[in-house]
Amino acid sequence: MAFDWTKLPSLTALRSFEAVAQSSSFSEAARSLNVTHAAVAQQVRALEDHIGLKLVERSPRGVSLTLEGSELARALTTGFTAIAEGIDALLEKDRTRPIRITTTALFTDAVIFPKILSFWGEHPEIEVSFTPSDIAVDLVAEGFDLAVRAGGGHWPGLKSRLLLESATRAYAAPSLVDDPTTDWDNVPWLIPSDTLWERETLEQSGFDTSRIRTLDLGNPSLKVRAGEEGVGLILESEFDVIPQLRSGTLKVAPIPINHVSQFFIVTPPWRPRPAVAAFIKWLETLGRQLMEERNGF
Repeated sequence: MAFDWTKLPSLTALRSFEAVAQSSSFSEAARSLNVTHAAVAQQVRALEDHIGLKLVERSPRGVSLTLEGSELARALTTGFTAIAEGIDALLEKDRTRPIRITTTALFTDAVIFPKILSFWGEHPEIEVSFTPSDIAVDLVAEGFDLAVRAGGGHWPGLKSRLLLESATRAYAAPSLVDDPTTDWDNVPWLIPSDTLWERETLEQSGFDTSRIRTLDLGNPSLKVRAGEEGVGLILESEFDVIPQLRSGTLKVAPIPINHVSQFFIVTPPWRPRPAVAAFIKWLETLGRQLMEERNGF
């Protein structure tokens, strides 16, 4: 049922009166609301003036409600209880819904998935849903709790904190790297045509991108696999190819690259719910561990 807010007394006055009705004391009501005795008394008088009815009787023995005051108190208690229960239900629903995370497929596979069991060991009650994407989606509009993004750290309307920092390098299969006869000028770079950062990084490192050989496989997730097979060179952060470096299916190519990749935890502007805060804390711990272990891969 719609109602006219302009005809209602202030919620502060209603809350003050309900507290007095519950405690039968202005002093107790003031303590429960963390305000002064005078402030509560003023709000109750304002409520009586607004309604045009006497709601409380004051006497040396304390405060009692009039008949009209008792009726209003019952209605307010019912209403405030319904509001509190509705908020509790929303918070419980929010507490139990899965954390939604978006980042690249490479980062998910290389960094998060190998360690995710340690998070669930600490928080078995928290579900986590991953949406791998090479496109920076709108976290707020799409309902994501957080993203891990590479970039400069500033995304308007979002909060970010540095997670990892690593060198960007050229990688290739051992069959190319270990072969002293490899002509690197004729080895194609596996670069998607719809992304710019690889070309910008190569240009920063002194390459003329209009003259180098490139190969677009049509799907960014295929380039690492193709690199392992010796199809060409790939340009990645070291953290994106941890499994391949550890297994030896990729090696650093002898091509100097002048670029540092920074990965950020990116969240909507509001305070994260407890489950999300727990995941962020775990992710930051993982980031510190990886920075310490980086020389091992």
